[in-house]
Amino acid sequence: MRAEATWRHGAGNDVARPVSRRSAVAVGGRAPARAGPGPVAQMAGRAVTGAGQPLAVALALAASICFAVAAVTQQRAAARLPSQRAFDPAVLLRLIRRPAWLAGLAAVIAGFVLQAGALGLGRLVVIEPVLATSLLFALALAARRDRRRLCRAEWAAAVAVIAGLAVFLAAGQPTGGQRTAGAGALGLAVAAAAVLVGACTALAGRVPDRRRALLFGIGAGVAAGVTDSLVKSVAVVAAGHVLSLAADVRPYLLIAVGLLTFTIQQNGYRAAGLAAFLPAFAVMEPVCGALLGLIIYHERLSGRPGQIAVELVACAAAAWGIARLAGSGWPAAPSRPGPSRPAGQTEPAGVAAAREDLG
Repeated sequence: MRAEATWRHGAGNDVARPVSRRSAVAVGGRAPARAGPGPVAQMAGRAVTGAGQPLAVALALAASICFAVAAVTQQRAAARLPSQRAFDPAVLLRLIRRPAWLAGLAAVIAGFVLQAGALGLGRLVVIEPVLATSLLFALALAARRDRRRLCRAEWAAAVAVIAGLAVFLAAGQPTGGQRTAGAGALGLAVAAAAVLVGACTALAGRVPDRRRALLFGIGAGVAAGVTDSLVKSVAVVAAGHVLSLAADVRPYLLIAVGLLTFTIQQNGYRAAGLAAFLPAFAVMEPVCGALLGLIIYHERLSGRPGQIAVELVACAAAAWGIARLAGSGWPAAPSRPGPSRPAGQTEPAGVAAAREDLG
């Protein structure tokens, strides 16, 4: 029998704690010191250390490239759908028949796998800004697709968004944190995201296309941030006990909010070009994910006055970049082939069916 304390995990909050100090003394050993979680607790995956952060960042960067490819590919396919309503809840069923959109879906799946690996190893406040670099990759890919040169102001705006987010979190010096969060806290986050998405959907029918895409970008970005927080916990649980996922509510929450995010994202692609949707989405996702990292996963940022000033400047730079990109014309390609129609007027059924087959 080994002279060491036995550890067990609470079912509700996944926190490791010693069973008894007396059991260690009974076998002739010393009682463990009360200096904090021991190495067994950290091996159980309850504390985040800095050892896996470089690999996590590399995985997140690869995921952002996959997501950029998916965004450019799927936006073109979604933009060709006939627009008969502001929000189409069955948009995924209509897009799944399009080969080009399915190619983008393969990129989404690859990105999701890489993202899960990154979130399983790293902190949300570190990984989320890296995922936001998909905005830069998508900008470059969209310009290449449309054979259009980007002006310096557009590149400056894109760099301002990413650099602002990166400086914000670098100045915060993130530390600590847990690798999993309880189902109750994650469920509240899912409910809040669903309410916000519902509000954005209700307002979408009352505004022009570009503002509609902006609303969808905000709602989808928040929902994606919640999705990322769920991916982090589910990835850690699956790595240790795959069969336990069947009895855990968190995978089901992940499926629900993931479908919600994907649906509103495709509606945003359908409403207008990438410039109207992607900047808001690319920023709201890391902001929401990082906030959940601080609140639910107990990750910490520095609160020194000088660092707070740097963080405020970084936020201002990111906000300027978002506004500049949202007001730009990239990509300027028309969303739908053929002549435009007044709002509310639909095209003949035969033409609509033919366009369904072109995607």
